[in-house]
Amino acid sequence: MKINSILAIVFASMICLFFIHSAGCDGTVISISPASSTLPKSAIGTNFQVNISISDVANLWSWKVSLVWNPSVLDFTNITEGPFLMSGGSTLFLNAPTQSNGSLPEISDTLLENVSASGNGTLVTVNFNVTGSGQSDITLNDTVLLQPSTELTQSPIAHTEENGQVTVLGTEIPEFPPWAILIVGIVAVMCAAIFVKKRSKPKPHQKRTRP
Repeated sequence: MKINSILAIVFASMICLFFIHSAGCDGTVISISPASSTLPKSAIGTNFQVNISISDVANLWSWKVSLVWNPSVLDFTNITEGPFLMSGGSTLFLNAPTQSNGSLPEISDTLLENVSASGNGTLVTVNFNVTGSGQSDITLNDTVLLQPSTELTQSPIAHTEENGQVTVLGTEIPEFPPWAILIVGIVAVMCAAIFVKKRSKPKPHQKRTRP
């Protein structure tokens, strides 16, 4: 009986954990995609982009976010409106000027009519130039999602945020000049020739001793 009781408790606990996990996974999420990126040092001076994406949203009429990053690693260049909200109709896409401390105070997009978009997709693509080695969090702040409404105020959409991170490596395998590679190759060939010559040299016959 004790064993049966213990098994029943364990089984019930597993069911509870399953429902708790499922409840935590539900709901609208606004996120940085990709969530994590690692770039080689050679990426310095090249472009890098992330998307601000949304998932499991219903009746989105307008959204607003601010974005923060490490300016010693990434330098903002421009942003492009994503296709998600435009799937609902014509939009008004706005963004405030970037700040020298590595932030965009406000990016927003609003449908011009009392319509909405639902599902998953890209809200905006943010383009950076990689400027140095190190690590940069790409953080979403002050996120607002609104539903359309016939009233003077719009209903907010409950959601969670998932930030991103990019790492630019500071060390790589050193690149040797062609003349150094040539010298190493010549030395390797000479060593191989000496080794082969020693192996092919006939050994002196040993004299047999009579018993």
